[in-house]
Amino acid sequence: MRLSRFYLPLSLSPLTRIDLPKEVLHYMLNVLRLREGDKLRVFNGEGGEYDACLVDVGKKNARLHVGEWHTIERESPLKLTLVQAISRTEHMDYALQKAVELGVNTIVPIMTERSVRLDPITANKRAQHWQKILISACEQSGRNRLPTLHAVTTLENYLSEPLNELAYILSPTAHYPLPLQLETPPTTLRIVIGAEGGFTTTEVNTAEQAGYKAISLGSRILRTETATITILAICQALYGDLA
Repeated sequence: MRLSRFYLPLSLSPLTRIDLPKEVLHYMLNVLRLREGDKLRVFNGEGGEYDACLVDVGKKNARLHVGEWHTIERESPLKLTLVQAISRTEHMDYALQKAVELGVNTIVPIMTERSVRLDPITANKRAQHWQKILISACEQSGRNRLPTLHAVTTLENYLSEPLNELAYILSPTAHYPLPLQLETPPTTLRIVIGAEGGFTTTEVNTAEQAGYKAISLGSRILRTETATITILAICQALYGDLA
């Protein structure tokens, strides 16, 4: 039987007992209905994972006995950065969840001409929500390192940052597809994806001037979350570990 996995932002070491954070404890006892003696796996984002077992279970409390550490790594050799325009809540959530499953290392949510606009307070709340999605996706997919989630920024501000790696911006009007063969396969790659309606011509031109290559994914128009999954899967198949 597949063991449940949990992310714990704590210092972990074998043969120790730790108190569980309230939110994690509630999920274990009241959602998954775990009981004393049940075995599971935990990780803290620093690499590897630990065997663990629920102990000292009461009505509203429990502790975790941390067991053997396993040096398991499931990270892709391709360091992928996803620059995702903020879309409607359900579309953005789905795109980020699947991006984590597909091995993205860094996520940068951006505001564009056609994306959802967020004020600072809302942006902070959404970032906390997205972080929970990233954690849950890591727990489900077996990853032991959390992707880095950057603060919300604008496309203009992001494009002003130095570019020292291969980078693509998706546009259905681009004249070139994703190159299937490169003389030197990349080890780092940035992908910029628009929201519903894509990017404006001005935004694509600005990105190209900043060193990004505009590419399309063929003749069909894809939803933003579909485009995210498609391009990431292709990149991992070509240059990463999706085989």
